[in-house]
Amino acid sequence: MKHRLLWILLALSVLWVSLTGHPQATWMEWYGHEDDVHVGGVLDMGDEYWLYGTSFAAADPGDSGIVLFRVQTDGRLIAPVAYDWEGVQSAADGMVDGEGNIHLAGGTTAYGSGGSDMYVLKLDSYGQTLAEWTYGSQLDESAVRIFAGESGDPYIVGNQTNPEDPIADADTPGYGGFDARSGPIVARIEPNGASVWTRDFRTTANEVVVDAAPASNGDCYLLVTDYGFPNAEDVLRLYRVADHGGMSWSRTFAAAESRGESILTLPSGWMVLAGSQRSEAGGDLEGWLMLLMGAGREIWSCTYGDPEAPTTFQALTGTARGHVVAAGIRQDAGVDGDEIYLVCVDFDGELLWERTIDTGRSITVEGLLELRDGGFLIAGAGLSDEGIDQAMLVRVDP
Repeated sequence: MKHRLLWILLALSVLWVSLTGHPQATWMEWYGHEDDVHVGGVLDMGDEYWLYGTSFAAADPGDSGIVLFRVQTDGRLIAPVAYDWEGVQSAADGMVDGEGNIHLAGGTTAYGSGGSDMYVLKLDSYGQTLAEWTYGSQLDESAVRIFAGESGDPYIVGNQTNPEDPIADADTPGYGGFDARSGPIVARIEPNGASVWTRDFRTTANEVVVDAAPASNGDCYLLVTDYGFPNAEDVLRLYRVADHGGMSWSRTFAAAESRGESILTLPSGWMVLAGSQRSEAGGDLEGWLMLLMGAGREIWSCTYGDPEAPTTFQALTGTARGHVVAAGIRQDAGVDGDEIYLVCVDFDGELLWERTIDTGRSITVEGLLELRDGGFLIAGAGLSDEGIDQAMLVRVDP
């Protein structure tokens, strides 16, 4: 009778998990114990995961290189691979093309036209270098995102900074971390790296691209923060860029109390924005999501989390069930270090489930993927006891 009761309870728990879809288990691994890594994201390569980013472990101070961690699906490290340590190379984003090759995009000072240019490193499925390309001008550029457009051509989105138009020290709040006025830049390239077109959208404003995503008809969306200091408050802005490189429209959505971090295009053509928002003046940040129609009109805006535990969403993904999952950072005064905060919402913004994961470190979240079995993969970095940023990968089971 006792065993029968246990089996009944187990069956009920399995049924509850299947009905709610609530994740039940995780593993967490750290990589690059001496690399000081700024993680760009993670790619699902089928039988392994590729975690990529920028390492600052070069012999010469200020230099950096691209680093790749090939990881088994159970989290065990296969091998780290380092690429080019001449000057500065960085990997902020990555994509897999139709032939199974990998494109990592960031910036470089070793090649190109100006002090810094947008940089793409093309690798085969074994991690061997196939090609390197740069895109830019006499100004300074660095890529933030790379993705395939509707035609299959890669789009590279980044920031362009004019060194001759200084507005503040890089450490001064209100300028997005740049020491000169910045604006968005977009390049459309062919799969062989040849440039189709490059457009910059610099104005008198100081705008910094925080994320970008493909849109229908070969267009793309740019999510930017307009740092209006000292004459105006910061605002969040969304651009739609046409497939020929022209500006289709722009929308301004958030007041000074909101901060955007990520954008996701849904199969319907609508969009979800993610970041943080203050529920009231002077209050703590809460995780924030907004659903927009394809023309940029707001459908709903919701916040999530505990108002007494500051929360920011930093990554988004869609699910096979048509839901949206957001991952970010939660700072609970009663917990040592940051927590990963994961939520799943339906098309109306209703919370389906939420999950917090202790890390014991100060972290960033840089990537979120839904896996083929319904689980999730979270990429980021965390500060070790020795003061070194290490790459982080977390598996959340379905």
